[in-house]
Amino acid sequence: MNGLDYAAIRQRVPIRCVLLLLAYEPTHRRGHQWRGPCPLPGCPPSADTSNKRCFSVNVQRHLFRCFRCGRSGNQLDLWARATGLSLYPATLDLCQRLSIVPIYLKNPQPRNQH
Repeated sequence: MNGLDYAAIRQRVPIRCVLLLLAYEPTHRRGHQWRGPCPLPGCPPSADTSNKRCFSVNVQRHLFRCFRCGRSGNQLDLWARATGLSLYPATLDLCQRLSIVPIYLKNPQPRNQH
């Protein structure tokens, strides 16, 4: 199994595309910062209305954070958490859904085996 070039793939996949696949609708937008309910499975529900804006996405920096469940990361992390897949298969799945050819490392470094 060749290593994926995650940095190169992140450059080709805007977080907005991941949000579209998740059918995410923010309740509030201010510039590049979007807020709304958390789209991730397992995020604890809230009895009050604070859950309506607990999920924050910066669509320019391609980063997300949920202030309720504590999960955060980039667009690939978001898809992995939303689908329940580990990062490698989630990235391949996302590339397939977006019709993007996966980018592999040219000379993957062997993992340190201690």
